[in-house]
Amino acid sequence: MGCSYNAICKKCGAEYRISSGGGFIFHKLHCDRCGMEKDISFMELGDLHNGYLKGLKVPYCMATANHDKSVQENYTGEIISEEQYHEEIEKHAGNCECGGKYKFDAPPRCPKCGSTESEPALDKSIIMYD
Repeated sequence: MGCSYNAICKKCGAEYRISSGGGFIFHKLHCDRCGMEKDISFMELGDLHNGYLKGLKVPYCMATANHDKSVQENYTGEIISEEQYHEEIEKHAGNCECGGKYKFDAPPRCPKCGSTESEPALDKSIIMYD
């Protein structure tokens, strides 16, 4: 499960929204240069996601447990390791318009100055999302 909250940049003081973590049915990646977000749905990944699920010993998450179990029992394609899976998703995500690459481990960045240093805004509104 991911979350989204208002943040204040420690470098320039800009206020912006940070979203991190994917959901029950998608991954959220950030550009390693500008911080732009990109969501990749599991449906879009098709057999790549199925191959990853096949190698898990448990469901990916409880919300998709029935689907995951069905894939684990019935999918006949190649099993994909987590490392392979992440590499392939990053390739699939492609390059950002700024020339950076979408990565799982790229941090959110201030859209004004590009800093990765922030703190939660005083309103502390946090939204948990799928």
